[in-house]
Amino acid sequence: MEFTPAIELVADEFGRVTGAVVKIVRAKATVLAIGGWDRLHIQGFPTTNHYGATADGLVLAYRVGAKLRDLDAAQCHPTGAAFPEQIAGLLITEKVRGPARERFGRAFRAPLGAARLESAAFIRECPPPEKGGRGLGAVTPTGMVGVWLDTPTVDIIHRKGTFQRALSSIWRMHTRFGIDPTKGPILAYSTLHYQDGGVVIDEHGWTGIPGLFAAGEVEGGVHGKNRLMGNSLLDYNVFGRRTGLAAAEWVKKARPGRLTLRHVERLVEGLRRAGIPETRHAPILLPDYRGKKTLARVVDFL
Repeated sequence: MEFTPAIELVADEFGRVTGAVVKIVRAKATVLAIGGWDRLHIQGFPTTNHYGATADGLVLAYRVGAKLRDLDAAQCHPTGAAFPEQIAGLLITEKVRGPARERFGRAFRAPLGAARLESAAFIRECPPPEKGGRGLGAVTPTGMVGVWLDTPTVDIIHRKGTFQRALSSIWRMHTRFGIDPTKGPILAYSTLHYQDGGVVIDEHGWTGIPGLFAAGEVEGGVHGKNRLMGNSLLDYNVFGRRTGLAAAEWVKKARPGRLTLRHVERLVEGLRRAGIPETRHAPILLPDYRGKKTLARVVDFL
C-alpha cells in the first residue's frame, strides 16, 4: 500500500510480531525496510535524506523489543550544498570536491581525502574560535556557513563545457538559481548522509524478535561505524535478498496468535516508572517543517 505509513507493530500474546498498524495488517512475517534517520537534522546539520527518514523503523523495532546498536554513528558527506537555502544539504558529488577554500580563497586541506576527514576539516573551518573552529567559513545571508569549492578549475584543467557535460545534475542544481559553477565557486558544507547504526540483525536479517526482519539502512552494524562509499549496496542488495529468503522460510511455519499491542503498554509503563515524559511522538508521519529552526536548516554555531 503506497503512501500508507505504519505507525506501530502488532505482536501476539507470545511476543511474535504478527503485522503492523496501517489500517490493521496481519502478517506472518514483517520486514522493516524504511530507511534511516538523517531527516531529524541531528545537531542541526542539513541532510541529503528524503523527508521520511525520521528514525521510524528504529522506534518501531525498539518498542517491540529489538536491540539497536551504534546510534552515535551518523555519517556526514563532506559536500552538501550550502547556498541557496532551497537546496541546502543536497548532495554535491565527490567529483566536484577538488580544492576547497575558506572565505579568503585559501586552500586549507588536501583534496580528495577520506570522507570523514574532509567533513571534519569543513566543520573545523566554519565555527568561530570560541566554538573550537577557525571561523573562516563563508556566511550566507541566512546565517548558514560553508566553504568554497573551486568549480571553475574543472573547465580550466580539462576543456570548456566539461562541467556542464560531466556534472550536469550539479550544473542544473545551481544554474536554476542564477549561479554558474564554471564562472565562480559554489558553497558547500558537511551534510548528514547515512545511518551506520540501526536495528541489530543476524546474517539472515532476523532481529531476534520472532516474525520481525530488517534490511537496508534501518539495520545497523554491517559497516561498523563508518561506511565506505557505495557499500550501501550491501544493505540493500545482499541483506535485502537474504532477509527476503529468511522471511519466506519463516512464513512457512509461522502460526500467528491473537493480535495485541501489549508491548506498547509495557513501554508506557516503563516510561512512567522511569519518570520519562511521554510528550514525544513517534513515528513522525508528517515531519513539521513550519518552525523557524527546521525550516531554515541553519547550522547555528553562535
